[in-house]
Amino acid sequence: MTQPSRDAATYAAQEHVPAESRRRTASAAIAQFAAVVVVLGIYLFPSMKAGVEFGAAGLPPIFAPDLSLYLNVSNARAISAGQVLNPYYLVPVPANGTAYLKFRLGAVLFDGWNKLLGGRMWVAMFTWNFFWWTLLCALALWLFNRFLPRGSPWVGITGLGLLMLVNIGMARPLLAAWARLPALSGFEAVALPFMRAFAPQIPIPLLLGYLGLQMAALSGKSVRPWMGMAVLQLLALSAFPYATLVMAGITAVSVVWQVLSKGLRRTWRTPLVYGLACGVADAAFVMRGSMNIYASHASPIHLQLQLLPHLVGGMWVLVFLLTGAIAFNKALPPEVKWPLVGLGTTNLLLMLGDAVVPSTVLLLSAHATYFAHTTVALLLTFLISVVVIGPRANLVWTRVAFGIVLLVLTLNGVLLSLGTYRAFRPANFQQMEVTRLLSSWQPAGRELIVARSVSVDDACGWVALLSKGPVLYCTDAEIMLTPPQNSEIHRFRQALYLYFTGKGSDYLEQIIRQSNPVGPMYQLGYWAEAISLSREEQEEGIRGIQSDLMPALSRVEQHDPAVRQFLQQFSRIIVVDDLHDPAFVPARLDSYLTLEKEQHLDSWVLRSYVLK
Repeated sequence: MTQPSRDAATYAAQEHVPAESRRRTASAAIAQFAAVVVVLGIYLFPSMKAGVEFGAAGLPPIFAPDLSLYLNVSNARAISAGQVLNPYYLVPVPANGTAYLKFRLGAVLFDGWNKLLGGRMWVAMFTWNFFWWTLLCALALWLFNRFLPRGSPWVGITGLGLLMLVNIGMARPLLAAWARLPALSGFEAVALPFMRAFAPQIPIPLLLGYLGLQMAALSGKSVRPWMGMAVLQLLALSAFPYATLVMAGITAVSVVWQVLSKGLRRTWRTPLVYGLACGVADAAFVMRGSMNIYASHASPIHLQLQLLPHLVGGMWVLVFLLTGAIAFNKALPPEVKWPLVGLGTTNLLLMLGDAVVPSTVLLLSAHATYFAHTTVALLLTFLISVVVIGPRANLVWTRVAFGIVLLVLTLNGVLLSLGTYRAFRPANFQQMEVTRLLSSWQPAGRELIVARSVSVDDACGWVALLSKGPVLYCTDAEIMLTPPQNSEIHRFRQALYLYFTGKGSDYLEQIIRQSNPVGPMYQLGYWAEAISLSREEQEEGIRGIQSDLMPALSRVEQHDPAVRQFLQQFSRIIVVDDLHDPAFVPARLDSYLTLEKEQHLDSWVLRSYVLK
């Protein structure tokens, strides 16, 4: 028998290697696809279960804060080229008159999608979430597949699990929830990281795409990644400007590394052109209209170093340690390492931002938390990857370890999904009852609706979406009013609402005298002042209560003619209230109004009044 020639043997070996490589690639692709399906199933479960229990014909169910707020932002209708209607009070507002109206790309896109689906908001929100969650998973796996060191294919899937199925910023309550198993009550306080329908659900995919393009830009000489980065940062600016700050930090650190390693002559042209182009585009966008997020008179820059010990928490320390570990790691290529260092460094600075920029101006530290979880998940994934490269990637213990980790991550996601549904079930039940009540009511025109608004996503937010008429007061309305409108319109309506709920000037006096008025101040809509760690900024909120809200409430208590003049605009005043937990005091309503009739449905009542 003749032996095969040496060339034939070599050719057979070469054929075997690509075939084996193709099998591994196919297996990895199938595993990643299965991982995405599992993640999407976990995220979609609460909505699907709510659809079965409450029906899918009305408003979308709520499983994260601020949903009604953003839906109402998307519902702001243009009345001219430069004006929109505030969806709560139906008063004209400059289209770029507030930061929430200026940076509303996500709300505009959702409004277009909802119209495309014929106004079926439940279906629109379900498919909207499905799209963004899928895009987020796809971009995360693209980033891991392209830029992780070659090793175990399970690293990328683990990274996806860390990103989507663990809320790292809530590590302490999450561990406590695990300790209380089999009870699920602990998981009701911890949410899946991307359940919010607009932010950070929109900016994080843009950020992942930007991070990957930055790595690609440093790896080659093509200008295409830079062009893609310019587009992504402008989209991020128009949707959630804090993401643009993070992107700028990533590029700043990356360019500094380029200059130090390759010299200024070889690297300055492309980054300079990119920076100038982004600067011009961003300035043209930002300078159109107001930048005010809150009606603050504070200076944009105010150094408060005494806040640093309060801003440096456990999450800050974790990001700091992971960023340092990435910076000193020699296994990662520089074009991968330094964008990651830029991501971590920028997060560290933003988390300390309130020590430089007052909370009442930008709320940097509060919004930095939107990116902290993603930053930790990405840095941790890249650090894990350098541990399991080479021969260690195929060891039995490595595969077993990944199997255990993925099982725990999946179980954690399932428990968080169940906890989310349980936590928001009462709110969704209330939403369903309000929807049914208003659907049985026949509006007659020129009616003012009064509904409870103690917090965001209260009954008033849903009423504003369901009705064509204005509401008396909703705490969210101030984000779509200019500072003068907030002072003249919003606070007057709030004073009337407080009076109808049984609160008077003595209630505001008690808040002012409290040593820690943060909770009541937040309920009154002075959010930035309440969140701030600076006593000076909290006192600014107290002064706002004294100068705007207290005089308005005093006028209502004294039955100022301006109150009757305001109510005379409407043929009827419709009060929506919960019989089990009533918000409004009948005697206060009767002092201005005469009850005509009332309509009951389940535990809710709709009362129709006319002015006395």
